[in-house]
Amino acid sequence: MPYAFHRDDDGPETSLRRILDEELSSALKRLRSVSDPEAVHGIRKNLKKTRALLRLYRAGLPDRPAANAALREVAAALSARRDAAVRLATFDRLFPDLPETLAPLRAQLLSDSLAPDEAPTAELAATLSDLRDRMADWRLEGKPVRVLARGLATARRRAQAAAEAARAAPDHPERVHDWRKRVKDLWYQSRLFAPVWPDLFRVLVAEADQLGETLGQHNDLAVLALYLQTVSGDVLPDVARALLATRIEDARTSILSRAFPASDRLLADDPEAMADTWIRWLKLWQRAA
Repeated sequence: MPYAFHRDDDGPETSLRRILDEELSSALKRLRSVSDPEAVHGIRKNLKKTRALLRLYRAGLPDRPAANAALREVAAALSARRDAAVRLATFDRLFPDLPETLAPLRAQLLSDSLAPDEAPTAELAATLSDLRDRMADWRLEGKPVRVLARGLATARRRAQAAAEAARAAPDHPERVHDWRKRVKDLWYQSRLFAPVWPDLFRVLVAEADQLGETLGQHNDLAVLALYLQTVSGDVLPDVARALLATRIEDARTSILSRAFPASDRLLADDPEAMADTWIRWLKLWQRAA
């Protein structure tokens, strides 16, 4: 089944356990092909979807912090090769026509992206398998729909706060990155609710996805900029470094000029009112089964 609520589920608690099992089982299957960059990308997506689900249900999951920490460690273990590929792709977007002065840097970025993967696959698989087994017995503390309502409202408030923090200090990449993570939470939540009202949520899913991807490009630029601090002058002379810094800053400014208006539209609703409405829709949809 897709990452969404389903009428065959016996309520939100059953949906939680089903989706957790599906995502972690998918990640375990992909771990067998971890040398493939696409497999790593897929595993990281599985883990992000799982962590977003745990944040949504956090009010009823006392075991969430420990599980979230374990998932974060697995993702970190898989990040090195993926980050190298992202740095190369980001550089190529900035310079589709490669200046000669930047050729040595691109060669280094390419070499990094092709380095052998050294993730401890067996250990990661054991961690994920253990988590999946434990989550199969999870029960929510509190009424499931109230847990969901609290999670939805909290996610909306955190996204609004993160957007305002980024607006107040747009030159702080970590604030934009936090904003992006909170937008991604809303994207995953919209996907969960998509079957409830397909025509409405199709638009919300698309808007949240586009904003998340836009802010993701900003984060990719920050990752590249941080990496450049480690590059020697032999690979990146001062003139080339200045050219790259200017191009990165121009790209960041362009991204934020598009992202803030889109975020204002997406996050305009009152958190509690939005959560109550989505839960009412969910109940009506379930009754119509």
